[in-house]
Amino acid sequence: MKILLTGFEPFGGETSNPAQQLALALDGETRDGAEIVSAILPVARFEALTALDGLLAQHKPDMVIALGVAAGREGITPEKVAINFDDFRIADNKGQQPLGEPVSENGPTAYFSTLPINLMVQEMAYLVPTNISFSAGTFVCNHLMYGLQHRCANAYPHIRSGFVHVPQATENLPTDNTSDMPHLPLAQMAEALKRAIWAAAAHKGDDIKLNAGNTH
Repeated sequence: MKILLTGFEPFGGETSNPAQQLALALDGETRDGAEIVSAILPVARFEALTALDGLLAQHKPDMVIALGVAAGREGITPEKVAINFDDFRIADNKGQQPLGEPVSENGPTAYFSTLPINLMVQEMAYLVPTNISFSAGTFVCNHLMYGLQHRCANAYPHIRSGFVHVPQATENLPTDNTSDMPHLPLAQMAEALKRAIWAAAAHKGDDIKLNAGNTH
């Protein structure tokens, strides 16, 4: 079983991104015949999905988990839903800043994750604060999740897929320790994500068979 794990490059003036750091940290991990292969995507509206298309063709994964950072959140939060709506509060790394535009002109209003996110939260709760999120925002993270789910619904129905937001990493905070930003150590988050990924890989429940949740 091959699991594609993606992270994002830094953006918004930052020099690091915990989504990138965690994806790279888990690259090559194996368990019970399942292997994680990681890749880093650009924080760019169109380029992120173009890169994803290449990765899907190259790796032919059985599962895709995309990671992004949600600075200000206290824990790791698997996303339930992505919406067909781009409204960027800042420009992406290519200078693109759509306001109120669809991700896909002819796509449905929303897609749900097809990962067993309740199980993933249960597994991570032993190690980190965690809960299901019902908003992936309207920036590149939501754009990527929507595009990923749209591709799986229409071209790769066998792939289980979804998106997970992580908080800022302790290691990325200013060394003077004056920030009140919620944070978690990278090693702790990596272990929690591994628990969640292996649980998702082993899960055979009906919920992952529902390419669920496209709604109109």
